[in-house]
Amino acid sequence: MSARRAQLLSLDAMVSLVIVIFVFTAVLNTSSALKEEITSMLGWYERANIADNMLDIMIKTPGEPANWYQNPGSVKIVGLRSDSSLTGVDYKRVKALALNFNNGNVSGALNNMGTGKDFLLEFYISSFQVSIGGRFPRVYMQNMTFSNPRGTPPGINFEISSGGGNNPITVSYIELTRDGRTYINNSICSLVKGNTLDLKDGDKLKFVLSVNATLTAKRGQYNEVYNIPSGTVVELYITGPDASNFKLNYGGGSCPFTFNFTGNGNVVVTVSAYDNTTPKISSTYTLYTSLMEKKTPIYWFAVINGTPTQDRNSVLASMDRSPWVEPAERRITIARLEYNLSAGPSATDPMVYGLLTSPLPPGAYLSVSATSNTPGNATFVALSGSRLLGLMVYRDKTGGILRGVLVENRTSGVVLKYYSGTASSISIPLKDIFGEGSGMVLGLWFYSLNGWARSGVSINIVPSIEWSLKPKAEPALVKLTVWDDS
Repeated sequence: MSARRAQLLSLDAMVSLVIVIFVFTAVLNTSSALKEEITSMLGWYERANIADNMLDIMIKTPGEPANWYQNPGSVKIVGLRSDSSLTGVDYKRVKALALNFNNGNVSGALNNMGTGKDFLLEFYISSFQVSIGGRFPRVYMQNMTFSNPRGTPPGINFEISSGGGNNPITVSYIELTRDGRTYINNSICSLVKGNTLDLKDGDKLKFVLSVNATLTAKRGQYNEVYNIPSGTVVELYITGPDASNFKLNYGGGSCPFTFNFTGNGNVVVTVSAYDNTTPKISSTYTLYTSLMEKKTPIYWFAVINGTPTQDRNSVLASMDRSPWVEPAERRITIARLEYNLSAGPSATDPMVYGLLTSPLPPGAYLSVSATSNTPGNATFVALSGSRLLGLMVYRDKTGGILRGVLVENRTSGVVLKYYSGTASSISIPLKDIFGEGSGMVLGLWFYSLNGWARSGVSINIVPSIEWSLKPKAEPALVKLTVWDDS
């Protein structure tokens, strides 16, 4: 009986021992797994904190020193917060960072913020892009007056002809305004007597040339000749006692489009001639969300092992070598105020941009100077609220004066105004460009420059309107991706 009891006790002890071993093994395995999980969580938290901490420092502080964007080499801490907003990011700081990311001090400061880890910084910013399609109209003659008192020879001899001599000209459109009534194309034929249409004092004649033409004006010993290309709009205003001596002669052509234009007498003829063409001025406002979908940030750069780069292939390869990659992002607003009249041509970066808080100063003007006396042009796109205009300042011949033409898209083919300057400068009233309102978005893009060097072109606004502008808030997103390619 005692031997049987001993066997039973030995079996119970063995079973208990096996259970204890199983429990102990389970505890050890659980402890090991828990330890690995805790270690993994701590590693993830540390990695995630790098990106979040960097973004928080950049977005919530202006940096140290606060004016580092004016001298990027002085930066100790890169901060982007706007001086005028507690929640907004300053576009000037973002741009200074984007343009100086490879500055040793800037990349060093960022490297310290990222605790030596590799990172990719991307800015997706809603913004305008402007464009000009087609050709601005050139002005060949602007309110040019031909007159001569009765003398020897009397008055002036005046003609517009094609191909030399008094050959007929052909037009695609003709319009005569007389005594408050306008006659267009075929309706003019009702005024023709025989083969001629005699003009009257105060008549305004307008036509569009279908051929190259020559305007000749002989006044005493002076003989003036102007070549006008096909497609030009010609406007004439005739006053004086001998106005009836100016005629449209259809004897060598047919009414209403082919005629000889001649005149002789004591009259005053005012002539304008300009291209019958206008460009298409357009702007596109792209939201940052569209840029994100296309993966096309406005600004971006990376730092890999302490070295700045914008080589996408190197960035992707470095990420692939890392055991982990952690992204972070913030949706933000960017306070944008631009006032840089020394900037070069750009379809995206405006010279002037912001919210106009008060009406423009009376008499303010845009001044453009070109020191070169050679032909060339500078084009601008102006935005005021929803109004979009195009401006071209140009010189069409060596030694000629500067001219300007302002075009609006509101009605197709409309030229608002023509301007004449001196041999070196021209002034355009700001009220013509931006209107006379306030409380609207105002922008000026220096779109293109042809024929002249940028160093020889000076652009000024007199008086300055910088203090009439405040930053315009633009929605944006900043994305930071951190990894460790060590």
